[in-house]
Amino acid sequence: MQLLAEVHPKTKIEKIKKEIQDLSSFDGFDIPDSPLGLPSVKPTSIAALIREKYEHKRIIINQRLLDVNELYVHSLSLTAKAFNLNIVFTKGDKPKIGKEVGYLSSEEAVNIAKGYGVSSGMMISLRKNRSEILARLESNADFYLALHFSGVESIKGLEESFQKIIPYIIVKTEKNKEILSNISQPSFEGSKVRDLLYELESVGIKSVLISSPGDLNYLANFKF
Repeated sequence: MQLLAEVHPKTKIEKIKKEIQDLSSFDGFDIPDSPLGLPSVKPTSIAALIREKYEHKRIIINQRLLDVNELYVHSLSLTAKAFNLNIVFTKGDKPKIGKEVGYLSSEEAVNIAKGYGVSSGMMISLRKNRSEILARLESNADFYLALHFSGVESIKGLEESFQKIIPYIIVKTEKNKEILSNISQPSFEGSKVRDLLYELESVGIKSVLISSPGDLNYLANFKF
């Protein structure tokens, strides 16, 4: 199973480099784009630092579509191609600064990026009804980050797409439990994550994304 770690953008280069080093045991990384619609360091800059250190690890950059136009997506696709990056497109939360720009759907953005030979994905929310999820899984995307993942039962019935689905696993620890109390997504106790991964692997899931907001030590010490 491919294990991906979420790397949160930081403004100090040395802190980013340390986090990348601390997470070196993972097979790859996912980098959010302006979470909650707040300004942050762009994922492409962090991806370039990672790629400089690791030639073959998988790197997924997130791209909010509310903030950009079609030209930007074309330019981003060229950048992803040059640095061997994957892109996952999302509408994103309403920007806290400025006006919404985006008019592209995730499907349209995926098709642009794939035109450049870039592996491209979309988000799926497992809170949606099953017919909506299945319709989204019929798109041209290469992979899907599955949000609101609450366990194997939440992906039951989607077996035909298990090769493409990447469950987003949020880990709760003693250190970050207050942070997670303000997040609407399900979370898992740190002590139960390994058993969850074995269960996912046994049903055919090939990749997972693990996040432990506010507790880098958990990810840095995680072994599977």
